[in-house]
Amino acid sequence: MLGIDLGTSAVKVLAVTTAGREIAIGSEFYGLETPHADFVEQDADMVYRATMRVLSRVLSDVRLRGHEVAAIGFSSAMHGVLCVDETGEPISHAITWMDRRAHAIADRWRADGNGSALYARTGAPMHPMLPITKLRWLADNDAASFARTKRFVGLKELVVFRWTGEWLVDHGIASATGMLDLRTRDWDPLALRLAGVDPSRLSRPSPPSTALRRFRPAIARALGLNDRTAVVLGSSDGALANLGVGATRDGDVALTLGTSGAVRVMREAPALDPHGRTFCYCADDARYVVGGPTSSAGASLDWIFALLLFEYPKDERFAHAAALAAEIAPGAEGLVVLPFFAGERAPYWNSELRGAFDGLDLAHDRRTILRAAFESVVFGVLAVYDVLREEAGDARRLLLSGGLTKAPLVRGLLADVFGVPATQPHQQEASAFGAALLAAQAIGLIGDAAEAARTSGYDEPTQPDVTKRAAYGAAYDRYRSLVQSHLAARSRAAEAEPRLYEPFGAE
Repeated sequence: MLGIDLGTSAVKVLAVTTAGREIAIGSEFYGLETPHADFVEQDADMVYRATMRVLSRVLSDVRLRGHEVAAIGFSSAMHGVLCVDETGEPISHAITWMDRRAHAIADRWRADGNGSALYARTGAPMHPMLPITKLRWLADNDAASFARTKRFVGLKELVVFRWTGEWLVDHGIASATGMLDLRTRDWDPLALRLAGVDPSRLSRPSPPSTALRRFRPAIARALGLNDRTAVVLGSSDGALANLGVGATRDGDVALTLGTSGAVRVMREAPALDPHGRTFCYCADDARYVVGGPTSSAGASLDWIFALLLFEYPKDERFAHAAALAAEIAPGAEGLVVLPFFAGERAPYWNSELRGAFDGLDLAHDRRTILRAAFESVVFGVLAVYDVLREEAGDARRLLLSGGLTKAPLVRGLLADVFGVPATQPHQQEASAFGAALLAAQAIGLIGDAAEAARTSGYDEPTQPDVTKRAAYGAAYDRYRSLVQSHLAARSRAAEAEPRLYEPFGAE
C-alpha cells in the first residue's frame, strides 16, 4: 500500500508492505508564495504536478520489484482553501495555513463570542489559519472571486476529484476547517452562516476509510490503476502522524517538529479544553485527535539560521546550528528567544504575538543565540503539553516525527525538558506511513493501523538526563514569564484601540 502526504513544503510518497516494511519512497519540494504582507499561498497545479511525478516514480519502483498496489491513502496539511470553477479548475492559488490575512476576522469572532460558540461545536480554536475565517475574508474583500467560485476545497480534494470525479472531504480535513460539527460530522449551520457559504459549495464530508475504485480513464492509464486498487481518503497529517507512530494509547504522546510543531493524543470521544486552548478534530472513522500546534518550529529556526549562518549553504545550516548550540550549557546563559515571527497558535491563539530576544549580553555570541532558539522551540511544544495533560494526564513517552527530531540535540532536549523518554519510530515519515496503514485497514488488509505501526518498531529511546532538570526548569520559567509579559502588552494595546465592529448579526 502507498501513503501520499501533501505537506506544506513537499509531497512525500511511501510504499510499504502490510508488515510495514518500506519498499520505495520519493519526495519533491515545492514553494510558497507571499504576494503581500500576511499572504502565504501555493500554486495548486504545481503541487498536483509534483505529486503525480513522485507517485509515478514510486509506482514504477514498486512494480519493478514485483509488487502490486492494493490501496493508496492520503494525508494532507490542514487549513487550506482553494477556489475552483464549475469544471473543477483552480481560479486562485491555494491559501495555506500560514496565511494571516483574516486575522481581523478571527480577532473579531474571538471578542464577540462567536469564536467560543464555534469551538464548542467544532473543536477548532478561533485563528486566522481556519478556512472559515478565510472564506469570510474572501466574501468581504474579494466579492467577485467569491461569487465566481463554484466550490471551496483543499488540495487533497482537488487530487481526489481529478482522479475520480468526486468532491469528497474526509472528516479529518473537514474538521480542521472550523466548520464541521464534531458530533454529527456534518457541516455546522452557525459556521456556514458566519463563513457566508452554502454546503453545496463545499465537498461532502466522508469517513476517512472511504475507498474509491473508479478512476477517470486518463488517470487509470497514466498511473496503471484498475478496480483492484482502492484510493482511500485518509485524514489530516496530524491525525495520521499519530497513527504512523502508534500513538493511540493512554500515555503515548505524539510530538511533531518540522516546519511547524504539534503535540497530540488520541481520544475515543470529543475532548474540549474549558479555555479553548487545544483543538479537537476528527481523526479516523470513530476517534478524535486532541492537541495543539505551534507555528514556532523549523520555520522560525530557518529565519534565525539565515541571519547567523548565512555563510553556509541553506541545506547545511541546521547541522552547523545544532553543533554550535551543543557547545553552550543548558539554559543558554539566561538568554530567552521568543520565536513568534508570525504570531503563535496553541496554547495562546494570538496572531499578533511577535518575536523577541531577552537577556542578550555582550558576552553572548551566535552559539548562545542558537542554543536559546533550539530551547525555545522545545519550550513552545512543552507549553502545549502542559495544557494537554490537564485532560490527558502525564506522558509515558514521546513518540517523535518531523525533520527536527532527527537531530540528537533536539531529541535530547525533548527528553530532558519533558522528563520522559523520547522515542523515534523506525519509519520516520509518520503521516505518509499512517495514510498507507489506514488505507490497508480500510480494505481489510490489516486489523489495526496503530498496532501495525507499533509492530514496525522503534529506535532506542533517548532517556532524560535528570542532572539538567533544574537548569531547564529555570529556563522554562523565564520563557513563560516573557511570553506572559508580551501577551499582557498585546492585550493592553488591543484594549486601547477603538472598537470598529459589532457582534455578528447586531442591528
